[in-house]
Amino acid sequence: MVKKSKKSKSKRVTLKAKHKVLRKVKEHHRKKRKEARKDGKNHKSKVEKDPGIPNEWPFKEQELKALEVRRAQAIKELELKKEARKERARKRKLGLPEDEDIANLVAAASAQGSEFAEKDAAKESASLLLNVSLDHSERAFYKELVKVIEASDVILEVLDARDPVGTRCIDMEKMVRKADATKRIVLLLNKIDLVPKESVEKWLTYLREELPTVAFKCNTQEQRTKLGWKSSKLEKTSKVSQTSDCLGAENLLKLLKNYSRSHELKLAITVGIVGLPNVGKSSLINSLKRSRVVNVGSTPGVTRSMQEVQLDRKVKLLDCPGVVMLKSSNSGVSVALRNCKRVEKMEDVISPVKEILSLCPHEKLLSLYKIPRFTSVDDFLQKLATLRGKLKKGGIVDVEAAAKIVLHDWNEGKVPYYTLPPKRASMEDANAVIISEDGREFNVDEIYKAESSFISGLKSMEDFSHIEIPCNDPPEIDEEMLEDGKTQSGPVQENPDESMCDVNDREGM
Repeated sequence: MVKKSKKSKSKRVTLKAKHKVLRKVKEHHRKKRKEARKDGKNHKSKVEKDPGIPNEWPFKEQELKALEVRRAQAIKELELKKEARKERARKRKLGLPEDEDIANLVAAASAQGSEFAEKDAAKESASLLLNVSLDHSERAFYKELVKVIEASDVILEVLDARDPVGTRCIDMEKMVRKADATKRIVLLLNKIDLVPKESVEKWLTYLREELPTVAFKCNTQEQRTKLGWKSSKLEKTSKVSQTSDCLGAENLLKLLKNYSRSHELKLAITVGIVGLPNVGKSSLINSLKRSRVVNVGSTPGVTRSMQEVQLDRKVKLLDCPGVVMLKSSNSGVSVALRNCKRVEKMEDVISPVKEILSLCPHEKLLSLYKIPRFTSVDDFLQKLATLRGKLKKGGIVDVEAAAKIVLHDWNEGKVPYYTLPPKRASMEDANAVIISEDGREFNVDEIYKAESSFISGLKSMEDFSHIEIPCNDPPEIDEEMLEDGKTQSGPVQENPDESMCDVNDREGM
């Protein structure tokens, strides 16, 4: 029989056996922890944290008892929350409504009702505040208009060539003559590239029977400086509509300097530029200055106060906000079609669209908006809203959003149109004397001859796809608001800085 070795055996084992033992130990510990959790005991004895109360403090025992009470209360609250979670889980499993859900629905309904009531009250108060703020802004604009008229030697009234009568303010011209009979008024027919040549020629003949009138086309380039001019001597083959340069600037400056020479003015002549919103007053100043010195935009109200621009040592220009103080007799439709009011602030946007549909042929609108044939205004707006994706909650067609699209397109010139002058009654002898006197001061014959060269480069009616609409009536200024504005404006020349601050404060409100 073989004797056993007295040497101790090696304790080395394979890695497989080693990790097998480790897994069994880990599983054993996991089972022990699970049993301890079931029994409510922890196999690890937790060391109680020192509450931080000094032993020498006389009320230590009372504080420890209070601490134990707070701990017991916290444990009880946790148990109640745990039971509530279990109860909610049981109800969800059975599909029963929970008590909190019912209470939340009741609270949400009451809150929603109160929210609707608050919104209605807020809308009413906002409409009142809007009317007050619009009233203040219109009076502030009138104060700026008075300042421009008083500080100017010549008033340059800018008209839109598409509708000169509808954008001409006769009441403002009367106000200028009443303020100072020596002030001269010159009409400027702007945007001549948007209408046919025959319309421009007829309107110039019509307006020159009353006041000196010049044709003009503002610069449409987008750079900040070095805006281009075109000479009044254009080639016959060149087309005005194909150029973005300014036309008529040389003739206008020559007209103003002729007036300065006829009166032997040693100082610079001051020219106030007035007119309705969106007729191109600020664009005119930028075109004459050949740089963007004032802000421009197709939205009414871009110019908020009087702005002074020194053109050269002989001519100084004054930019003025658009005349918006119109009578209530001017309907909201005419105000909207003249772009005298922001589309976003209009209460009724459907009525102006009805007027546009009555003026424009349906074929023109079908080709412009790419929609199928329509039978009424509502049908047109619904189809346009569906095509442009203007929908409210629940898939309801937003008709008002579609109407705003049409108004924006009308104001921005995407719906092309023009007008022809109406028939005039016989001119009075007094008006003829005034016209001849103004013509001698400005030497208009020379200006008119130079102007005919670039007017001949305009497109004729055969080349245009524009629509002809009837002329609008001239806008009228509200006399009551004028009287209030005069009393509030006061003597403008005594303290102009204070007036400017007042306007800025009103607009910042």
